[in-house]
Amino acid sequence: MDNGYWLKALSLAADDIYAAVQDARRRGVGFENREYKQLLDEAAQGALIESLQTQQVAAQLISEEGNAVVCGGGPVIIADPVDGTTNLARGLSPAVACLSVSDNGMFSGTLAAVVKHLYTGEIYSATRGGGATLNGRRIKVAALRQARSALISIDISKTPKLNRITPLLSHCRYIRMLGSSAIELSLVASGTFDAHLDIRGTVRATDVAAALHILTEAGGTYATGGSVGADFPLTREATMELVAASRQPLLDELLALTKPSA
Repeated sequence: MDNGYWLKALSLAADDIYAAVQDARRRGVGFENREYKQLLDEAAQGALIESLQTQQVAAQLISEEGNAVVCGGGPVIIADPVDGTTNLARGLSPAVACLSVSDNGMFSGTLAAVVKHLYTGEIYSATRGGGATLNGRRIKVAALRQARSALISIDISKTPKLNRITPLLSHCRYIRMLGSSAIELSLVASGTFDAHLDIRGTVRATDVAAALHILTEAGGTYATGGSVGADFPLTREATMELVAASRQPLLDELLALTKPSA
């Protein structure tokens, strides 16, 4: 199967997730928050599997909500059907569905990826060697800015590692936090943000694999665990420290600002 086949399959699956989530939001009125989040996650996961089965896509699904072998298995589809479930359950934007496919079970083998906004319906997508798009329009990362003037998103929830993030907060003037790694990386890809950081060591491959592929196809760069462009396995268990940026000099500056103490 070529990359175009996989892009179409993932896009259709993302559309089905979007429809299922809208229905779940209507049905979830009056639910307690924990029950509502479960309803949203289950609706999205069910729609993803059903969509792949209906399309007769043979794949091994690695999803934050549970793994599955679809139509006998095949390439690895890694997914977070709802990235930003807490946002979605509170009626707060953004929240997205993120899907990508790899021919070797590693990030380096990614063939295609989509990130679909579950409020607006916007869809970011990319194929290997084919560039990145937003709603079919080609996107690219922003021009180089220094860290002090760059617009940077971060995630410091739950385990912030304040000793390492404080130099960044002190030096950089424009910091944002949206609550969805996938959309924040996609916004770096489209030139809205200049960088995204999550150095907690807890962000999962399911959360970022699709958006990282879109970012790199848009001309961006990243480091995991301080290693630029490092490969990683597409599993539910894989976690990492992540710094992503529009340009290499900015990435280098951010890595220096957040470097662990000796």
